[in-house]
Amino acid sequence: MRYRAFVCLLCVSMVAMQGLADTDRRPNIVVILADDLGCRDMGLYNGWVKTPRLERMAREGMLFTDFHTNSSVCSPTRVAFLTGRYQQRLGIADVIVGSREPDSGILPSVPTIPRVFKDNGYATALYGKWHCGYQDKYNPVHHGFDEFVGFLTGGSDFHRFGGWRNGLERAQGLEGYGTHLITEMSVGFIKRNKDKPFFLYVSHQAVHNPYQTPADTPDRRVRGESQHATNDKNRAKYKVMLQELDKGVGQILDTLAAQGLADDTLVFFFSDNGAVGMSPQQFRLRRGGKFSQYEGGHRVPAIAWWPGKIKAGTKSDALVVGFDLFPTFTDIAGIAKSNPGNLDGVSLKDHLLKQKYVPDRDIFFGYEPKLGTAMRRGQWKMIVKGDNVELYDLQTDPKEATNLAAQHAERTMSMRKAIDQFKATVTPGS
Repeated sequence: MRYRAFVCLLCVSMVAMQGLADTDRRPNIVVILADDLGCRDMGLYNGWVKTPRLERMAREGMLFTDFHTNSSVCSPTRVAFLTGRYQQRLGIADVIVGSREPDSGILPSVPTIPRVFKDNGYATALYGKWHCGYQDKYNPVHHGFDEFVGFLTGGSDFHRFGGWRNGLERAQGLEGYGTHLITEMSVGFIKRNKDKPFFLYVSHQAVHNPYQTPADTPDRRVRGESQHATNDKNRAKYKVMLQELDKGVGQILDTLAAQGLADDTLVFFFSDNGAVGMSPQQFRLRRGGKFSQYEGGHRVPAIAWWPGKIKAGTKSDALVVGFDLFPTFTDIAGIAKSNPGNLDGVSLKDHLLKQKYVPDRDIFFGYEPKLGTAMRRGQWKMIVKGDNVELYDLQTDPKEATNLAAQHAERTMSMRKAIDQFKATVTPGS
């Protein structure tokens, strides 16, 4: 009898401990990545398209005003985000163009965010765009994603899904509109995994071309009409595409709330590079856009949302970069011990949760050899290509109109030396 009573008491204790563990679960991480979305495309940044759900997300969280991607094009940006390292270390400084590309991508041996989360018991998924290697050996399922449904290349038709994959196999039975499908799959994943921690990467193809709305089904398209051009007709379509993306963000946030997961989930939204010139001229505050080393190429919209953890209505003017998200997410999840020891990014945990200052550091943006190398040192911006050197004071000259390299010889020399050292040491395999 005493033995039986002891066992029963032990069982009750174990149940109580399990209940405590359940209430103290590790946070979920949801990353929502837009494609080719610039700050001034959004009313949130005084731009031309209203996005009410993203605006609400910013009111309830932290809005970044000086957030950057590591490149002004897709593949390098995504590589840096997923690995927490400069993309040059993996030899991916340009766009991977799909089946025409020489063998290029993130090898499975390279540590990535989803791999660290999966190894620590998280459910993981990617829906949408990959663009980090076309061949099967680079497929997302080899990088820690339990689920992958999407496309491997840089772009896709929004209504035809012949190039989409479900893991390593061709995806079957997909119908609808691409933005809606990505959202629906993300919502389904959240519901299926509500009882365990998860890492979800929602990688939208919007607002990348082709410019197609839900109404632009294949049977309704005008033959010979360009769906890639930046013109007035496509501008109207672009606006609808962004609004559909915004609705999808809202559906994800609503699902988290309905499943009782909002307080346990950090949602981070950003874009993979700057705009493509769709906004009317009066809304273009920054110089350049996609394929540019000027601020318009890599300064992008970004929002962090975590009710009860991130102070509502905060704005961050800290200089932060996409590769900072790897150490930030793992630090917040309490699994940073599993990080590789060679990350270039830094954790923003205390900045997000306590609004602490982010230490000053040099940041480099590369799109070599096409555009040279850019660098930020606080308010100062330098771009070097060959013998051409440009230096701008972004505090007084946000449009990068006046080259101050000759007037600030000492600063120019110091920053150019830093760029030369970066290019010499941050190389493939380093």
